[in-house]
Amino acid sequence: MGEQGLTAALDRAEHAVGRIERALAKRAGEQAAPAPRDEALRSKVREAVAELDELIRAGGA
Repeated sequence: MGEQGLTAALDRAEHAVGRIERALAKRAGEQAAPAPRDEALRSKVREAVAELDELIRAGGA
């Protein structure tokens, strides 16, 4: 995958994180505290985005 492909993948992942965060914020208004499952999902998405960042940096080096 070229640098443009990695950049596009990172953009999609960042948009997905944004959608997840907006959905969680909406749900937070409906309930007092986020469910542990929500936090686990956020953690997994953060890890995936971090891995994509590393791949992009490695591809640009």
